[in-house]
Amino acid sequence: MKTKNEKFLLAFLVAILFITGNFYGYRWLSQKQSALDMAYAQMRADKADAQVDLLKKDVWAQRKTWIKDHEPAQGDAGDTRAQVLEHVSKGAHDNKLEVLEQSLNDVQQGPSGTRINVTLKIKGPMEGLCHWLADLQKPESFYAVSKLSLKADQDQKSMICTVQLARYFKGGS
Repeated sequence: MKTKNEKFLLAFLVAILFITGNFYGYRWLSQKQSALDMAYAQMRADKADAQVDLLKKDVWAQRKTWIKDHEPAQGDAGDTRAQVLEHVSKGAHDNKLEVLEQSLNDVQQGPSGTRINVTLKIKGPMEGLCHWLADLQKPESFYAVSKLSLKADQDQKSMICTVQLARYFKGGS
């Protein structure tokens, strides 16, 4: 037979287990609900982005066609790499920039075409650097800046720019 104290302690233990179980169960359900709310909000944002993209579908199709029609074809890999480096260096000299270092990087082949990277370390006035980079990255030239590091020279009148440039070509040679 159970005494009155034992019955009270048993009821108290059951009540504590019930309250603790409900507390942790509620916390778990709240976290699940919060995660579902976040996922739902992300899906709504993705849907809105997709709808905007669908509205601009014709523009992107025209841009893709333009790229397909105007992107240069790659010739001999060695000659093309040399031409890219020469074009970039000539543009720097035309903008009164001093080429401190230059190097050719590996050619990267991908399903959408070829990418030739060159790295240059250039010194000159900020205005010349800006003009050079702006001229170089015009859409019809198919050049893009991949990496850029810019710092002031010791004389504080010129900048030293380390830049990796990529030129894009249609599929391989």
